[in-house]
Amino acid sequence: MKKNDSASARSWSVDWTNTLFLLGYHLLLFALLPVYLVQQSPSASLIWWTVGLAAACLLAITMGYHRLYAHKTFTTHPVVESILVFFGTLATEGSIFSWSHDHRIHHKHVDTELDPYSAPDGFWHSHMLWMLKKRPPINPRVIHDLVKRPALQFHHDHYAYFMVAANALGVGFLWAVTGDLFGAFVIGTLLRMFVVHHCTWFINSLAHMWGAQPYSTEHTAVNNFILSFLTFGEGYHNYHHTFAGDYRNGVRWYQFDPPKYFIWALSKVGLATNLKTVNKITIKRNLVAADRHLMVERLQSLNIHFDREAWIARIEEAAASLTENLNGLKTASDRYQKLKAQKDEEVVILRARIKEVKATVSHEMAEWKKMCHLILESSESKLALSIT
Repeated sequence: MKKNDSASARSWSVDWTNTLFLLGYHLLLFALLPVYLVQQSPSASLIWWTVGLAAACLLAITMGYHRLYAHKTFTTHPVVESILVFFGTLATEGSIFSWSHDHRIHHKHVDTELDPYSAPDGFWHSHMLWMLKKRPPINPRVIHDLVKRPALQFHHDHYAYFMVAANALGVGFLWAVTGDLFGAFVIGTLLRMFVVHHCTWFINSLAHMWGAQPYSTEHTAVNNFILSFLTFGEGYHNYHHTFAGDYRNGVRWYQFDPPKYFIWALSKVGLATNLKTVNKITIKRNLVAADRHLMVERLQSLNIHFDREAWIARIEEAAASLTENLNGLKTASDRYQKLKAQKDEEVVILRARIKEVKATVSHEMAEWKKMCHLILESSESKLALSIT
């Protein structure tokens, strides 16, 4: 069975519907945009409204299609959901069913032959060529939670009509506010679609190729500050693939992640609930594991004479101790959260235990960071002097 799925996932049979649409609108844009720009300059109103619609489409894909439907990291009010569905449809990236289905398979089989947009198959394959190939039909079991919703099933069954209607409304709206029908079609629709598509597709391509892997090296997904802007908050992709159940991609407060801000703001006014996050201790454990892998890899790559095994043993010992203490801290913290209302002797003991373990973790983490800095950030000559 797996072999058959793999073969169909890599089939070179052309999906003519997708191919004609995607290549067709690209060619139409490249043909009409020069004509439009020769005839006139786009007004400031047209430019700003186009930017606004593009931002709304990107937000609907990243916040709606991706985090709400594909990963179920929060729930939201039906009115908010309807807005996300409308602008997601305007983005013209397929139905919620098809988008979520492919994305869940991507996460389950990332970087393998079953991954529909596997990065190891090359930039252009993961970026857009995979959409030109016929894919296996949607497996209802993969999106079992979504197929139970009649409204989403209706959206899927009539997606082509909804997509055409949404974009017709977009053209009509831009024509009404700018008085420029040609510009509304070329700039506000074709160019807007081009920008939204390629920014979204960068999540599948560049976000698996260009950046750092601070949380996990077991997959190709990377973190990249620049990509966070191009992909509207999805650039912290290494974190996302490591903790896909978190509603945030940019877990640090300063990391650019518009969906995170919107979801958080909606939760404060009661329009978003069940926001899923990953415990900070769990995140630290993954950081330690990733650092350990990178340090051992760096030491093994050095062509100098030093006691390699002793240094690797030192890293392993420090990682094991730090991980053990982080596990102990999480266990004690979870227990404390359950019992803190009781205010009995066990709660007092747990509080003291947590304080003690936190101090130990803080000290070990400081030493760990020093070791990481020495091994990962020092030049080879400086590192050679330090470890020999």
